Amino acid sequence: MAKRKVNLTLPEELWAKLRARVPERKLSQYVAEAAAARLAEEERAQLRERLKEQYLARAAQDRELAEVFFAAEQEVSDQIEP
Repeated sequence: MAKRKVNLTLPEELWAKLRARVPERKLSQYVAEAAAARLAEEERAQLRERLKEQYLARAAQDRELAEVFFAAEQEVSDQIEP
């Protein structure tokens, strides 16, 4: 995988926590993994939202169809019953 060198500006407190927790030679890998995890999380959230929207649209269509069939079934049932 190609890599690009970048400069980041971080809050001093965050930088201090990173330096205390992550070995110097692993810092780039740590930041890359954190960014990848955050991007994946945001993509999953967007997917969940799209699925929810589609589900709600489909549920409305299913309800309308069920109401139509219920009315038709009721009409036939009324005709059969003496």
